[in-house]
Amino acid sequence: MKKLSAILPALQLPYRLTGTDVEISHITYDSRQVKPGSLFVAIKGFNSDGHEHIKDAIKLGAVALVVDHDVMPEFTQIIVHDTRSALSELSYEYYGCDYNNFELTGITGTNGKTTMTHLLYQIAEKAGMTPALIGTLGIRTKDGLLEGERTTPESADLAKIFYDLDKQGVSTLFMEVSSHAIALQRVHGLRFDAAVFTNLTQDHLDFHPSMEDYFETKAKLFENMKSGARAIINIDDPYGRRLYKELEIGKIAYAVENDKADYYFKELDISVKGINGILRTPKGDFNIIASLLGKFNAENIAGSIATWEQLYPETEINFNDLHLKPVSGRMEMIATHKATAVIDYAHTPDAMEKALKTASDLSDRKDIITVFGCGGDRDKAKRPIMGKIAEKYSNKIILTNDNPRNEDPQTIINEILEGFENKKKVEICIDREKAITNAWNGSKPGDILMILGKGAETYMEIKGHKLPFNDKEIMLKLEQKK
Repeated sequence: MKKLSAILPALQLPYRLTGTDVEISHITYDSRQVKPGSLFVAIKGFNSDGHEHIKDAIKLGAVALVVDHDVMPEFTQIIVHDTRSALSELSYEYYGCDYNNFELTGITGTNGKTTMTHLLYQIAEKAGMTPALIGTLGIRTKDGLLEGERTTPESADLAKIFYDLDKQGVSTLFMEVSSHAIALQRVHGLRFDAAVFTNLTQDHLDFHPSMEDYFETKAKLFENMKSGARAIINIDDPYGRRLYKELEIGKIAYAVENDKADYYFKELDISVKGINGILRTPKGDFNIIASLLGKFNAENIAGSIATWEQLYPETEINFNDLHLKPVSGRMEMIATHKATAVIDYAHTPDAMEKALKTASDLSDRKDIITVFGCGGDRDKAKRPIMGKIAEKYSNKIILTNDNPRNEDPQTIINEILEGFENKKKVEICIDREKAITNAWNGSKPGDILMILGKGAETYMEIKGHKLPFNDKEIMLKLEQKK
């Protein structure tokens, strides 16, 4: 427990305090999580305003409030103009995040964040460290993977996670940082030992008013770095090149085959077996072997090694013998007696094009069968674009559900169909399990079955409910029934 007065100095924005000093045992923004001694921070969410739940919070034992206007003058309350920033600053101070004993790396970009955190985790394990990661798939430590609800948790949750990881003896933490997290102040107040920019392509334009706003939001991550920390930037990406040019801090460039980068492949072979190449670095050349598919994963490998060497330049590790492994649901191959299935999270036009082009470039493949949909309540503009990309690279397409949320699945499919010129290639099957089954039954040895959009997700989100669902489990069951 801490006195309210002990954490108030962390507030960087003007505030007004009413009431008396109290003991705080917990900080939360969710009135349902309030317990005796809680500081309740009322934030405005997408669907509700925490100020509407203040009475519930007090009934459950809240002893103080953070609000954006005077709600209860007789109660202990901190009045600020931005409760989200206050939530971050107070949470990180309460849990002592400035005193954590681990290095913190933030990775941002449209695609590649999850793969890079997992590759860095593998490298850290190889180096004998005790790593952890936080991202789309959840929180990973030596004890396994704990699923999470957000790519980047809310600041109060994140502060508690940091506190727990520190107590577990974690020595390095790799964290995906989404644009939502930056815009909504979830990482406000954190200081990073390294920050990575992977790329920027069309996504989240339901949240960001423009690509320019999307870029500027991502770029804000690099304002939150410790003195002497460096930015690691993918200069294959046009927005990456712009960021590299505009940043006035220390920076390192990585790419696939661009010899102007600090880290790039001078030789590269990509096949159905994975990646084999020679990575040129400031320390010399490394022979890289990885069971990952695609040129974009070569990009992720170059970025991961560049990041590691900025964090731990003195750590001895043999990159020539690393044998990096794929991430669950990221171009994950499942060999069957019919097609080779590839399960990938690709849910943006850029990610889809990279995934399908990777399959198309495989010299020993036959037909490409693609199963995908688009998420509901998300950027609608990308739907016909993804339809056009699927048609370009696929011999057959099955359109299906992908977290329709509160939208009508058929409406989503109709909007995807607007991107097709030849609809004869397309089968519509809203039931995703049946769609995958139909695709597999219609495949033959040598075909590539691309199952896109959900990756390692374990649910289907429909009308506010998360129903159990996993693409990989369906494929494994089909193969077992052969």
